[in-house]
Amino acid sequence: MTSQKKMLLIALVAVLFIVCLVTLTMNMREKKMITSDTDMLVENTVVHLIEHDGVQVAYQNGLPIPEFSTWKMNEERRQYISLNGEWKFGHEDDINCPQADLTCSDTTYDDSAWSVQPVPASLDLAYDNKKYQYTFGSFWFRKVFKVEQDWNDKFVKLNALGMGYHSVVYINGTKVGVNEGSATPFSFNVSPYLNYGEDNIIAVQIIRPAHDHEDVGALPAGGFDWWDYSGITRDIYLEATAPQTISKVIVDASPLKKRVRASVVLLNYSKEAATLDVQVHPGVDNIEAQTKSVTLGADEVKVVGFEFDTPDIEAWSTESPNLYQLTAEIVNGDRLKTQYGAVDVEVGDAKVLVNGSPEWFKATNWHDENKESGRSMSPEEYRAEIDVAKSASANLIRNAHYNRHPYAYEYADQIGIFVMDEIENYWLSEQAIGHQLYEKGLSREKAIAMAWNQVNHPSVIIWSVANENTPNNTTHLAWFNDMRDAVRLVDPKKRPVTYASNTQHHPVDMSMSAADIIGFNQYYGFHGGESEDYGAEQYRKKLLEIHERYPSKPIILSENGTWSSLGDRAREQWQAGNFAAHWDVTVTYPFTAGYTFWNLKDYRSKMEYTSRDPQRLSGMGMVDWNNRAPKVVYYYFQEATDRGANRIMNPRFERGIEEWQVISSNKQSVTPTEEGLQLTLNASDSIMLKQNAFDLLAGKYVLELQLSSPEDAVAGKIVLKSSYLSGGSLEKTFDSSGTIKLPFTLTHNGVTSVSVQLQLEGTKANEQIIIEQVNLFPELK
Repeated sequence: MTSQKKMLLIALVAVLFIVCLVTLTMNMREKKMITSDTDMLVENTVVHLIEHDGVQVAYQNGLPIPEFSTWKMNEERRQYISLNGEWKFGHEDDINCPQADLTCSDTTYDDSAWSVQPVPASLDLAYDNKKYQYTFGSFWFRKVFKVEQDWNDKFVKLNALGMGYHSVVYINGTKVGVNEGSATPFSFNVSPYLNYGEDNIIAVQIIRPAHDHEDVGALPAGGFDWWDYSGITRDIYLEATAPQTISKVIVDASPLKKRVRASVVLLNYSKEAATLDVQVHPGVDNIEAQTKSVTLGADEVKVVGFEFDTPDIEAWSTESPNLYQLTAEIVNGDRLKTQYGAVDVEVGDAKVLVNGSPEWFKATNWHDENKESGRSMSPEEYRAEIDVAKSASANLIRNAHYNRHPYAYEYADQIGIFVMDEIENYWLSEQAIGHQLYEKGLSREKAIAMAWNQVNHPSVIIWSVANENTPNNTTHLAWFNDMRDAVRLVDPKKRPVTYASNTQHHPVDMSMSAADIIGFNQYYGFHGGESEDYGAEQYRKKLLEIHERYPSKPIILSENGTWSSLGDRAREQWQAGNFAAHWDVTVTYPFTAGYTFWNLKDYRSKMEYTSRDPQRLSGMGMVDWNNRAPKVVYYYFQEATDRGANRIMNPRFERGIEEWQVISSNKQSVTPTEEGLQLTLNASDSIMLKQNAFDLLAGKYVLELQLSSPEDAVAGKIVLKSSYLSGGSLEKTFDSSGTIKLPFTLTHNGVTSVSVQLQLEGTKANEQIIIEQVNLFPELK
């Protein structure tokens, strides 16, 4: 045997050994994290799964993770105490609270010198005139609250929808539990720690890592390109139920199968067994409730399944966001209502099928913040943010790069916009990935919690478990498989699981083989690559390479964009041109399933590149940070279709005649209406509209003018002017209404502009003409 063959054999054996080791480790981890123990509540602080009656139930802190939609505090058979409001507050440098003995949690501690601050709120923006934007270390919060005596026989949970990064919670001086991460809700059983009929003290220690921290076990593990808002950033409340309680209902509603399945997770928080009648009504017209009897032992969890034939159920879609409310109750006991929608999702033959039909995602990334409230937005502020995406004609929001407040999902359900949900696995090295996979397991915890908490939202159509990590190694593949499999265990719909690959800088990514949908981040022409054509051809080449390698998988461009400053028109046009070039490539091919613009709005970042801006802003939004004012790219995105990006600003005249130069012999003749731009012309009148399309690359295009008049006779012409047109101009005369087309070809290197002129003349007295729309689309390859 030659030395070369020996080396090849050794390498093959090494690869087989690694694969076997990874498989063995994953099997051991699976056995450790998923068990069929149904006899006791497992005291385990990490998020993990336990099988009950064939259903995987997510646990944390010794209990099934509860339903957090109760933050609205509207279940009449439950009792609540909101802990929102004023808290005493101090930073470790300002108060006498050494971490060694944690005296700040004691009931006798004197906090009278502490300041009074609001909760929920983001430390960076809310406290002492933004004093703590660059303050790290330990922050303390304390609040006094009273619990009535009749809560003594209840099961009481403390539900926190977001705090951190590291959180330690104390009730009356006793440590209740700890939590890691800022964006995922969590819950503690606080029944044993309360003083009933008396005042109680809750103390929360928040530990905020420095911006430049490196922690192989944290998520993210080091640098990240957004702002690390800290504090008790979302709602916090106590919820009391009967000891026999409904922790959660998992609903699987299928419009194609005309069926609703419900898995009711029951907990008996009592030392005595109990026999219960459980009743479920799916909330669908003409369907009767079902009742089942179940016996729970002391401290036992069981899952009771229900199935309903629902021939009249209507599908949830972005066009028709039909919602239902399922009611599960223990007869004469606890009750929980769950909002849901009927939706089916499948992936196959390079398509994403929603309710049986191929879906294309016109999407935008979104950071969960605004300048007034940081990451502590009210429902009104959430609506304002999400409405921007909806008004831009997006049909999907990617939750970059962490989970949202429950209201964000509820509102997406209501208005009809898809969601790609995501967790904080961001910019992890191979070492950090290995640490998460084989040791800490926080990545898997976040994946389980994401799927568990959002499983009933019909708007959540795709699960994303990571963004731009070091991909091309077996550790990354095993790590992704671990999270993907955990999500699939939780989600009865088996919605597709993906991650956003940094393929531009990692040309080969073996983990794409395991993703249901290939997510592909690229910034050719901005972050690297050729800029002459906005990097469009480099993107095209990479897209085709990925498809050739994985021909059956749909591909979503999960990030693409550039920056601009509102009011700097040259930069705004450059940003819009970059979008148009990459959009056109994406919609050219049948194996793409979506384009996701980066970002919906300018956002704050702790990265060094924002240090010269006092607000620490990245200007990559389609609207600005301060007032959500649209940039040019917003209008380009709004008008983009499967035909390509429309290079005409305000093509439907929805903003009056903005962006158009109007030259008319009678300016009173121009009137914007709902139908378009109405012109009233006499035989002696003429009008010319002018606009520049500024970002065209070499190729074939068509200019379309959609006109209507009562008599279908309109006199006019279209004139194009550009140094890259033969003779410098091209024109077409017409004497009819309808759709008038003028094809043209540009041959040049780089980016150029074209002057568009529309000239119309009156042929009789008081002639009514409507310009319904003007389009300038590429002829895609």
